[in-house]
Amino acid sequence: MSANSLFPLRLERTYYNKGFFNVKREFDDSVRSDDGPVILQLGSDGSIQARVTRRANINGTARVMGGARLRDWFRQHYAMGDIVPIRFNSPDMLVLAVRSP
Repeated sequence: MSANSLFPLRLERTYYNKGFFNVKREFDDSVRSDDGPVILQLGSDGSIQARVTRRANINGTARVMGGARLRDWFRQHYAMGDIVPIRFNSPDMLVLAVRSP
């Protein structure tokens, strides 16, 4: 995939409650290739610094750790099981869209 790829993230229980998500293999080359910081733009609610780790998943795909701020944003804008559209603007910048009413 390339920059501006759209990744449909299903908010499973763990993601919704813990404030992180795994990037599917087919989108993995759109995010940084090593451990380190990324910016998550949370709709129009501003941005947060998150972290990519590639050691959490056995297959080495990215896990994006946003913590309590990401968890709270998920809960404010989505329900568990909803799809969050994520656009990769660059390997270090991900934009999460707010669900349309």
